[in-house]
Amino acid sequence: MPPSIPELQRLLGRPLFVTSVVGALLVVLVLVGWLRRRGAAVTAGVVAWTGLGVAVAGVLSLTLYGQEPRELAEPKLFLDPMAGAWGWDSIAWRPVLDNVALFVPIGAMVAAALRRRSIVTVWLLCVAFSVGIETFQYLVPTGRVANTADVLANAAGALLGLLLAIASGARPAMPRATVRRAPPRSGVRAP
Repeated sequence: MPPSIPELQRLLGRPLFVTSVVGALLVVLVLVGWLRRRGAAVTAGVVAWTGLGVAVAGVLSLTLYGQEPRELAEPKLFLDPMAGAWGWDSIAWRPVLDNVALFVPIGAMVAAALRRRSIVTVWLLCVAFSVGIETFQYLVPTGRVANTADVLANAAGALLGLLLAIASGARPAMPRATVRRAPPRSGVRAP
C-alpha cells in the first residue's frame, strides 16, 4: 500500500515535500496552458480536472481525519480568527502558512478546470470548499478544530493558486464572453 500524505511528508521532509508539490503543480499548469494554446482543449480539460481531483483528495486526506480517537474527540470552534491563529505565546505562523499552502493547488486547479467561470466565482467556490471542511471538522468528532483563521488562510491560498493559474497560462485572466447572435429574420417586415 502506498504511503499516506502525512507519511510521505515525514519520509521526504517538509521542504522537499512542499517543493515536490509545487513543482508538480507548476508542471500540470504549464501542461494545461500548452495544450490549450495548441488547440487540445479537451485533453487540457481532462488534465485540469484530474489535477483538481488529486488536489481535492490530498486536501481532504489532510483535513478530515484527526489524531484523537472518535470517543475522546469533542467539537472545537474558534470564530475569532485572531484567537484561532494564536499559539502559546504568539501567532502560530506555521499552521497559518500550511493552510495557505494547502489551498494553492485547489485554487490553481479549480481556475484551470473552470476556465469559463469568472475569477470571483472560482475564488468563492474555493472559499465554500474551505467552509465545508471547517463545518465537517466541527460537526464530526475527529479531534480537529473548526477555525475561521483556517478559512481566511485557505482563501488567501486559493487566490494565490488562481493567480498562478493565470500566470502559467492554464487559465485566461478574463473568460471569453459568449457572443449571442440574434435569431435570423424571417423576411416579413413589420408594418
